[in-house]
Amino acid sequence: MEKKYKQKIPICFATDDNYVPFLTVAIASLLANSSKENFYKIYVLTSHLTEENMNSILKMATENSSIKFVQLSKELDKVQDMFHLRDYYSKETYYRIFIPNLFPQYEKVLYLDCDITVLADVSELYNTQIHGYYVGAVQEEVMQTFEVFGNYVEKADGINRKNYFNAGILLINCRRWRNKLIAERFVDLLNRYKFRVVQDEDYLNVLCKDNIKWLPLGWNKTSYKNEAFDDKDLKIIHWKINWRPWKYKDVLYEEYFWKYAKMTDFYDKLIQMRDSRTEEDFKKDELLMENLSKMAQEDADDPNNYFRTGGKKGLMNNIFSTIKKIIKFRKIINASIFRRKK
Repeated sequence: MEKKYKQKIPICFATDDNYVPFLTVAIASLLANSSKENFYKIYVLTSHLTEENMNSILKMATENSSIKFVQLSKELDKVQDMFHLRDYYSKETYYRIFIPNLFPQYEKVLYLDCDITVLADVSELYNTQIHGYYVGAVQEEVMQTFEVFGNYVEKADGINRKNYFNAGILLINCRRWRNKLIAERFVDLLNRYKFRVVQDEDYLNVLCKDNIKWLPLGWNKTSYKNEAFDDKDLKIIHWKINWRPWKYKDVLYEEYFWKYAKMTDFYDKLIQMRDSRTEEDFKKDELLMENLSKMAQEDADDPNNYFRTGGKKGLMNNIFSTIKKIIKFRKIINASIFRRKK
């Protein structure tokens, strides 16, 4: 007889082959801390994965979970030229914006980045009340810690640094998202503005401004010391920028990452990734951070940035192009849903 579960929880990740090792650690930690009373429906959004990587992911499913791949290459690859990319960003980072449209059967979905480690049952996070909000999210610590980035979001995005969220852990109110046409508004904004610094996160913060249910920091804690944070409240660790245990030794909270990495097919590879890094690699990281800081300052000072133009830049010139792209986007999403139902 089929077991009855208290709740079914939909969870989305998005990845390419490069991020699969980190994704498996995230899934291992999530399922290790899951409640046996619930069923966890994990969807992996991707454009392409090798069969070997898919098998490494699928074998992690437990009695109270399922893992399914949502292949978007046939649809979203047709509009991938719209996505602004740089450094370690891939087009998969934008997939979270389309989740409510891709899954019309859900009123609420939990989106998680691949570069996280989960230490608590995410059903607690999923059951947060977000009625009337677009998303439940956590304040971005980086904007609080580094003046150049806090200054950037205030002067370029027009958002108080204390009201800027990290988009790596999102509890999405799918019904409200669809009703307010957030994905379509994203296509419009993407057609008019190029946010260079945090890319998808900037777009989401601008679109969701004043419609955010603030979640405790413990659900999205950066792996550096915050004197105001009590580690007993630690529930999800987010390995951001240069605070990543597969790149550096002695990263705060790294013991949790390695604990769950041992449960995957990639433990040895992750160790090798860390131990094989050279001085040149470390210098590249420093240069990336320097360039990112410089870019943030340039965009904060730009008289034509999003905030200073009131969001109107390029509106009349691009309106016809935007309408065409929105129509194309809707057709692509509908095709994706239809293909998965067949």
